[in-house]
Amino acid sequence: MIRIRPILLLLAAPVMLAAQGRVPALDPAGLQRALTARTWTIVEFGGPTCVPCMHMQPILGQLQHHYGPRARFYNFYVTEHLKEARAHQIMVMPTQVIFDPKGQEVFRHVGFWPQDVFMAALAKLGLK
Repeated sequence: MIRIRPILLLLAAPVMLAAQGRVPALDPAGLQRALTARTWTIVEFGGPTCVPCMHMQPILGQLQHHYGPRARFYNFYVTEHLKEARAHQIMVMPTQVIFDPKGQEVFRHVGFWPQDVFMAALAKLGLK
């Protein structure tokens, strides 16, 4: 019998969800953990009923699949965690924020972001 360790499922979850065209949503504690994970972290601050946010989901999923372990893509629902969204100065949904491996914000984009333009911005920041 094959046993899968729970930690492996936790690490594989973002990639499995990405294959379905979705990326996981974080709560405030999860956001803090993600920003200390020492990897590129891209967070879309939006909402589950925001139309442009919904249009971004397949793109975020494809990007997660493309970049694999080099970067992690997440959702953070502003409507559920308004205080934390304000701490990140989120004024419009969706806002995509790119954090470097040190957890520092290095770029942000507001609104729908076409995949090719998104990838070009990531490449310019050094994520290939």
